Amino acid sequence: MAAKLDQSAGRHKLGGMPKTFIDLFAGIGGFHWALKELGYKCLLAVEKDEAAQEIYRRNFPEEERKEKPSLNRLIGDIRSLTREDPEDETSELKPTAKLAKRLNEEYGITQGDVGIICGGFPCQPFSKSGEQKGDKDETRGTLFRDILLLVEALKPDYLFLENVRNLAGKNHRHTLATIVDRIRALGYEIEDNPITLSPHQLPEEDGSPQVRDRVFILARRKGIKAGASPGDVANRIDYVKKTAEPKWDAGTILEARPKRKYRLSKAEESWLRIWEDFLELTQDISLPGHPIWTDVFGEAPKINENMPKWEKTFLKGNHKFYLEIISDAKRQKKFEKWLQRLRKTKKVRDGKESPIIPNSRRKFEWQAGRAFKAGERRTLKRLLIQFRPSGIRVKPATHYPALVAMTQTTVVGPQAGSKKARKYYRYITPKEAAKLQGMDRIDFGPQADPLSYKQLGNAVNVKVIKYLANLLTDGVPGAVP
Repeated sequence: MAAKLDQSAGRHKLGGMPKTFIDLFAGIGGFHWALKELGYKCLLAVEKDEAAQEIYRRNFPEEERKEKPSLNRLIGDIRSLTREDPEDETSELKPTAKLAKRLNEEYGITQGDVGIICGGFPCQPFSKSGEQKGDKDETRGTLFRDILLLVEALKPDYLFLENVRNLAGKNHRHTLATIVDRIRALGYEIEDNPITLSPHQLPEEDGSPQVRDRVFILARRKGIKAGASPGDVANRIDYVKKTAEPKWDAGTILEARPKRKYRLSKAEESWLRIWEDFLELTQDISLPGHPIWTDVFGEAPKINENMPKWEKTFLKGNHKFYLEIISDAKRQKKFEKWLQRLRKTKKVRDGKESPIIPNSRRKFEWQAGRAFKAGERRTLKRLLIQFRPSGIRVKPATHYPALVAMTQTTVVGPQAGSKKARKYYRYITPKEAAKLQGMDRIDFGPQADPLSYKQLGNAVNVKVIKYLANLLTDGVPGAVP
C-alpha cells in the first residue's frame, strides 16, 4: 500500500521526508521532469540563461497557493540568494542565519521544508593558492560555494549534483576531492568517488538509447534513515552496469512523418553518396579503426619527428590502407576515379582552385564494424551518421552518440533501426532528441530548432536522474549479490 502524502504543513511528505526540491542551474528542467514523475514539488528554481528560462516557465508555470509560497518560482541568479550584492564576492550572507532569514522572508522556505537540493552545476577549478593567501576556503568565488551556502542554510535531506565525465578524471582529482570534503563537512554521507552512468547502461525500461556518460554526486544528511546511503546506491549501479543487457534500437525514438526540413541538403546528400561508393569499392577490405584521411592518399607521408605520436600513427595507417586498396589493379583504376570526384575543385574569385567538398567531409571515421555480419554488404543506409569537424563519423543504429550543445545533430540512414525503412537520410528532430533525454512531453513553443538542440545537449538525462533519485530516496531493492 502506497504511503499517503502529508500536506498539513504546506509541504508534501513521504515517510517523513519532504517531497520537495530546489532546482539549481535548472536549464530546461531535466531534474524537474524526473522529480515531478516521482511526486516531488519544486519550491524554487534558479537559471540564468533567458532562453532556458522561457522553456522552463512554459513547461513549469508558477503555481500560486493560498497562504503558502508559490511552487515553481523561477529566479535568474543564484547569487541574488546568497549575496547582498550578486556582483560583490565580499557580500555573502554570513553567518548562514542571515541567508536562512532571507529564504524564509522572501521565499517562505525554511529548514525542514526541502527534501532535495539538486542541479547540474558548472565545474570551476578551485585554486590551491587560496590557503597560501590566508583564505582557508578555496571554493570562494565559485558557484559550488553558493550551493554549499544554501545547503548549510536549509539542510536538505539529500543533495544530488550532476557534472561532466571529466570531473572524475585524473586532471580534476583536486577539484573532486574538495567538493567531497566540503559536502562531508556540512554533515552529509558522501562517497569519495562519484557515480558515473549513461542512460544506455540502464535496463531498457529505465534508460534510453544514448551514450551519455555523466558524473553524479549523491549525498544524504547524517541521521536520515529514509532511502539508501550513497554507498548503497553506488554498489547497486555497479551491479546494474555489470548485469543489465539492454538491446537498444535507434529506430524506437523516430517519428513516422517528420517535416521535410529535417532532410539533408543536396551537398550533404552528395557527400554521403560518395562515401557510399567508397564502401562499395572496399567491400572486400577491412576498414581501419583510425580515421581515414583521403588527402594523404598517394605518396608515402612525410613524418616529422616533432609530430605527436597519434598523428604519426594515423599517417602511417592511412598510407598502409591506401596501398592495400590499390594492390588490386582493377580496383585501383576505379578508386583513382573515386578520389578525383572527392578532390574535385572549382575556381574562386582570385582564379585559384578551391575544393568543392570541405576538408572535414573528405575524412571518414568508420565505427560501425559490428553492425554487419561477416560477408554482409556494408552500407551507410543502415547507420547513424555525424558530420563532425574531424570527419564523417558512422556508427551502428543501436544507441545514439551523446547530444551535444553544438551543430553535430545525428543523421539517421534510410534503413537505420528496426522501424519501417525511409526513402531518405535525415536529421533527428528536436522532439526525437528530447525523447533521448527523457523529455517526451517538453514544449519548446515557437523556439528555433538550433536553440532547442543546444538546450537538450546541455540538459541532464531525465531517465538517469529519475533512476538514481528513486534509489537514493526510496531505497535499493533487495541486496546486491
